[in-house]
Amino acid sequence: MLPPRLVIPLLMEKRRRNPTTRNMENIWVVPTWNHLYVIVNNRPTLGKWGELYKQRVADAAFEWAMDNDWVSVEGRKVILRTWIYWNDGKDKDCHNTDKAWADALEGIIYEDDSQALIQYQDFEIDRVNPRIEIEPIIGGPIIKDKPKRNKNSTKKQMALDL
Repeated sequence: MLPPRLVIPLLMEKRRRNPTTRNMENIWVVPTWNHLYVIVNNRPTLGKWGELYKQRVADAAFEWAMDNDWVSVEGRKVILRTWIYWNDGKDKDCHNTDKAWADALEGIIYEDDSQALIQYQDFEIDRVNPRIEIEPIIGGPIIKDKPKRNKNSTKKQMALDL
């Protein structure tokens, strides 16, 4: 029997200037790449608001893992059956949300988010309690096949014309 679903927040708080009043205000948004990252020295870096969201997700995941005796999975795939409950009826892409929360689950649900196989099951609208529900399932082993290198292959490489 599967443990109950892990429930994480869908919305993150973000600071912005109100276009009408020109005053700064906090709003709640669905975290996408544009909300999470800022460009620093030509590199994307998780911004202050992204860090806060990631910590909220990690806290919820840690509590869930403790309550359900879940140990971070190593060397195996982790299937994440996922349901999204949107805050409104606007068209949104489910996969735009997963970068932030997949990273936040590292070290709690799995060692690295490269192990995660995200499977979106459904989405609905819940204006009162927008959220993401995740059912983690341990999958098969991760097999890393490293080909043997021929020491002399660089001397006699051949280009293929296709």
